[in-house]
Amino acid sequence: MTPWRAPMPSVGEPFVLRSAAVPSILLDDGLAADTSLVDIGVAKGSIQFVAFADAQTSCDWRTLPMAGAMAWPCFVEAHTHLDSTQLWARAPNPDGTFVGAAATIIADRDRFWTAEDMRTRMEFGLRCAYAHGVRAMRTHLASENDQAEERWRVFCAIRDGWRGRIDLQAVSLVSTELFRDQAMAARIAALVKQAGGVLGAYTPLTPDIDTLLELIFDLADKYDLALDFHADETGDPASDALARIASVAKARRFARPILAGHCCSLAVQGEVDADRTLGLVADAGISIVTLPSCNLYLQDRRAGRTPRWRGLTLLKEMRAHGIDVAFGSDNCRDPFHPYGDFDMLETFRDAVRIGHLEHPIRDWPASVTSTAAKLIGVTGGGIVAGGSADMVLFRARSFGELLARPQADRILIRDGAFVSAAPPDYEELDALFERTAR
Repeated sequence: MTPWRAPMPSVGEPFVLRSAAVPSILLDDGLAADTSLVDIGVAKGSIQFVAFADAQTSCDWRTLPMAGAMAWPCFVEAHTHLDSTQLWARAPNPDGTFVGAAATIIADRDRFWTAEDMRTRMEFGLRCAYAHGVRAMRTHLASENDQAEERWRVFCAIRDGWRGRIDLQAVSLVSTELFRDQAMAARIAALVKQAGGVLGAYTPLTPDIDTLLELIFDLADKYDLALDFHADETGDPASDALARIASVAKARRFARPILAGHCCSLAVQGEVDADRTLGLVADAGISIVTLPSCNLYLQDRRAGRTPRWRGLTLLKEMRAHGIDVAFGSDNCRDPFHPYGDFDMLETFRDAVRIGHLEHPIRDWPASVTSTAAKLIGVTGGGIVAGGSADMVLFRARSFGELLARPQADRILIRDGAFVSAAPPDYEELDALFERTAR
């Protein structure tokens, strides 16, 4: 019987998943096919062996026939916003625009973001992510106002409490304009360093943007920090922050990781300009995380007009330049995006459908697993002997079946044990919002 019908192995009992379909890119098996049928042996919390199913590897451990159903490594979320998650019931976007989202979230933050409020919502989001199979996550934390220290303290406590279930890391979210105040900028960099985080900023194109970027890189050098930017989250073809970041990084020979998110304006620029930017990004060693679901909601939104452009950046062209690309959820159920549930399969599905990433789909599963892990500096992400036995099993037997349904009956394996987890009910947030509405 398949795992959906058979009794699960007891904790610590070795088992074999027979004839599981695994994305070939996650096996590094050199095959051109989208998936490969393999047997996966699990014991002592680790994957003990991975063998092609037709080899009929002999093993006397408990056998769970997969019958061609898919097995993936657990997901890695490379870009999200835990501190603002689950706000929609209290702070809906009045018009669906980026400007409306920013104003709404700032007003809510200034009034309601106590330690209890943030902790409750962040924990809710993490329980959703865990139930969907996320094992590591990078979140941005708004860090511009007097609440910055408290917000990072709350995050660090939650990070410690979730260690071993979801490995968490945080990025400061401030405007590049903050770096005009060198004392404030140094305070943020020191806070990030103390918390073991990443220095980050969003990049409005002010007249002094190049000077501000140099100051950010100076602080990254001084405090030995990686960088993570929100870049060009707009449909304005004149927005070229990504090219400017890449130029600074290349000129300085910056050696630590740089991740840039969004990069939407590339898709509405001319081919020559876009290709030049991608060349700079590749030369500078910058990696990209695209946020398909949130940008689908925000970009090219105008009252009374159907969007002509859907917000996705140049994924195929980036890959052609040798640039690593991850997919992220971005905002979940807050003024920037009322939907989402920290389900990386949903994010993957959106990216594939919006970006025409099939035919073949072969490399793209890495963008929510092994490549995403690499870009945020966590280990693993494939299904290989010696790796942690953290997997998600899907009843689907092909990508067509996988992306056709929500896969709500997925099965989680963490540290070699079958675990039961379900997303929390939204009514758990009711009491929080009732208290803050008074």
